Amino acid sequence: MIYGDNFSMGGLAGFAFGGVTSFGAMSHHIPEGGSCLVMYGPHVGVDLEGNVGKVNRRGRGGSGACCGSANAAAAYVKDVRGGKREEQANPEDILDAQQTWVGAQLIPYGERLETADDADVELPLALYDAQNELMTRIVSAGCGEVAGEGLICLLGGIQINTESSAAEYFLPKRFEILNNKGESVADLLSELMA
Repeated sequence: MIYGDNFSMGGLAGFAFGGVTSFGAMSHHIPEGGSCLVMYGPHVGVDLEGNVGKVNRRGRGGSGACCGSANAAAAYVKDVRGGKREEQANPEDILDAQQTWVGAQLIPYGERLETADDADVELPLALYDAQNELMTRIVSAGCGEVAGEGLICLLGGIQINTESSAAEYFLPKRFEILNNKGESVADLLSELMA
């Protein structure tokens, strides 16, 4: 094994709902002087007809929403901006708390989605920006939990899901190594994309 065990911090639409507590717990599984790779970001589907935001699923006829949580959040934002509904307060019940939070995190990107040439293409990009901001805050708060001289490699981007007989893709948007003080050691994105 090259990377060892996986530690999931994720939730709906790819947001790291585990937050700083989850990052700290993950860090405590890294041996002293060991490093970690944190891969994060939303996903989006592309179906057989090339429609972004949909995917053909095994055993199901036609294509369906991918990511359903992202699409629901975008519809919520559109309704709030259009005056069809009020912004939801933070949920008091856990029943659908993650989806409520995904919608709230997308609100600042509402105008960007409205004015985009293709909102289905812009949606995962906006979600990535929201998630990158969150991941930056999480790592900044929790980086000291990585012991010794360990490093934190952040690989953020968009997972592109396709139907089962086609290859899947990943669009990298951030590839950076930080030390356990949160300082950038290397930005590798331009090298990766060359």
